[in-house]
Amino acid sequence: MKQTNTILVVDDFQSIRRVQGNTLARYGFKTKEAEHGKAALDILYSGDAEIDLIVSDYNMPVMDGLELLNKVKADHKFKDIPFILLTSEECKEKKKEAKNAGLDAWITKPYKIDAFINRINFLLKNN
Repeated sequence: MKQTNTILVVDDFQSIRRVQGNTLARYGFKTKEAEHGKAALDILYSGDAEIDLIVSDYNMPVMDGLELLNKVKADHKFKDIPFILLTSEECKEKKKEAKNAGLDAWITKPYKIDAFINRINFLLKNN
């Protein structure tokens, strides 16, 4: 059985990726980082790491979080990977669109770390 889960952290700000990565590492997770959705897809398709969960920002250049979500959920190899949007975006219509695309959780920034880690653990356990 796999001991450590790998989480793909997708955000266009390196400082946010670093903070999320450090936080996740403190809770025993490995991380891979991508600066936008296209880079995240490149990581997934490279096969270099088995990704167990994706945490993505919504608003990013090149490919935003919703487009990434749609591409992940449309691919039979990746559709079962739990997907969290961690964002300051609060538009109800965007939330509904993401939910319809197969989103597992929408977490609004700022967030409570304990709730964030609990949601990750829940999704990993129940996937």
